[in-house]
Amino acid sequence: MSPVDATDASRLRTAPAGAEPVQPEAAAETTEQRPVRRHFTLPSERLVLNSIFRLLIVVTAVFLAYDYRTIYEAANVPLPGETEREEPLIMEPPRERDHVRPYLPRTTPLRRSSKGPTMPGYAKPPSHDSVGRKMTFVRGPKGTASAVGRIEPGTAAEFIDFIEGQGGEVKSLYLHSPGGSVQDAIAMSKLVRQKEIVTQVPDDAYCASSCPIVFSGGKERTVGRNAWVGVHQIYAVQKTAGDLADGMSQAQTITAEVQQHLVDMGIDTRAWLHAMKTPSDQLYVFTPTELKEYNFATKVAGG
Repeated sequence: MSPVDATDASRLRTAPAGAEPVQPEAAAETTEQRPVRRHFTLPSERLVLNSIFRLLIVVTAVFLAYDYRTIYEAANVPLPGETEREEPLIMEPPRERDHVRPYLPRTTPLRRSSKGPTMPGYAKPPSHDSVGRKMTFVRGPKGTASAVGRIEPGTAAEFIDFIEGQGGEVKSLYLHSPGGSVQDAIAMSKLVRQKEIVTQVPDDAYCASSCPIVFSGGKERTVGRNAWVGVHQIYAVQKTAGDLADGMSQAQTITAEVQQHLVDMGIDTRAWLHAMKTPSDQLYVFTPTELKEYNFATKVAGG
């Protein structure tokens, strides 16, 4: 008998009487089919805290990245005047409770059927693109002069040279400007008041942003009923994200300086509250009634 036969015989002998013999393959199969019990265990408190901590780090990183991107884009966004349109824009004049219009630093607004303002020293209204270039000064008849264009750093010095070069003969200054450098505008305004020059913004002329500061220096201040005179928030030129805080501080300082200057010129400071509430890419345009109420204009003339 072979060893295998002996083993099988032994199993047959030990089985109870009347029982069926158990084959090795069947026994193995029975063992494999038994269900395995699995015990569910809760994660440890330490594991849970670590997972929450990692999640917080990820969320914080996402918000920091978003904040940095926002700051970077704010610091590098084109400033008003860098990318705007250069063609005139047809717009409705301001009305009560309807004052805000787009700010146009490179061109002018136009009323329908209007060709632009009549300015001393110009045979026809100044071209729209000339308003978007650096301010120039032209002598007109009977003691008049025109200032047309953007107020840029250095414009005040050129204005002083122009006025001094006229030997005191300029008595009336006409303005057509989208504004620009606030510091230069303040210096120009002070000279206008010192020389007792009257200022005028004729019908269809544009006096925006810092231009009204120059206008405020006039001994007498006349505005055409259809002129565009408006203000907005002061912004400081900052090109890097690290300079944003300094830029905000500088803008606040300049705003305070403008308000003090307007007080010195006899202008109601309520007028500048509209500037502080109006974003730099928009313009709060005054109605003739407001210009008189705030003493910005001593006279409203024209149609």
